[in-house]
Amino acid sequence: MRALRLILLSLALARAAAAAGTTAPTPMNAIAARPTALVELFTSEGCSSCPPADALLAQLAARGDVIALSFHVTYWDQLGWRDPWSAETFTRRQSAYTHAFGLASLYTPQMVVDGHKPFVGSNRTAAADAIRDALARVPGARLSLSTRATGASIAATVHVQGAPEDAVLFVAWADAERSSAPNSGENGGAHLKHVDVVRVLEHVALRGGRYDDVVHLTRPEAVAGSVVAWVQRGGGSGDVLGAQRVQVPAR
Repeated sequence: MRALRLILLSLALARAAAAAGTTAPTPMNAIAARPTALVELFTSEGCSSCPPADALLAQLAARGDVIALSFHVTYWDQLGWRDPWSAETFTRRQSAYTHAFGLASLYTPQMVVDGHKPFVGSNRTAAADAIRDALARVPGARLSLSTRATGASIAATVHVQGAPEDAVLFVAWADAERSSAPNSGENGGAHLKHVDVVRVLEHVALRGGRYDDVVHLTRPEAVAGSVVAWVQRGGGSGDVLGAQRVQVPAR
């Protein structure tokens, strides 16, 4: 009888809401029950110190509380092997971090966790400590992400609320896995593997700490990967305030 009364009460409330022309609000899914840390690795296939960091990123990416991104920079490309995944956009991103952190120069491998903590990218202890600290922080913005893929074209619908005035939105496409076998350079003769390799990075301005629109991406190849969206302070080189990822199958 008690179960029947609860069912009847639920139906009555639903009819009342419909009669009033109201619907239950749809919650934004940025602040999930389980927090996440955004881990960026700046790496290069021309750097012999980078494969251990690439392997560490792969292990971190398997965690449910980490969103991993691998940015391949260009300043090793003239030293014997051109990294096929490198782009100047990613070098400029690392340069912005270098300036923000007051570092003397660029270096690889470098990890940055939640835009807050830089360290040598193969340092497991530093990575664990930085991720633990990031997971303990309260997200500073509400963010939701959904995607629709049609061949090479991906439409990412993003909603942002509550971001501070100096925050910006990034939306990236990352290939799930990549590999190559350099025949020259410091890693000549090695077989290299990478995960979550960023191929496309879009920078979107926020208005009044909000964004409600679609960001269009074009993935370069017919491989599986993910769309990652995150809100970041300091014009894009400060603390990460929230991040979301949606996995997309191969087209």
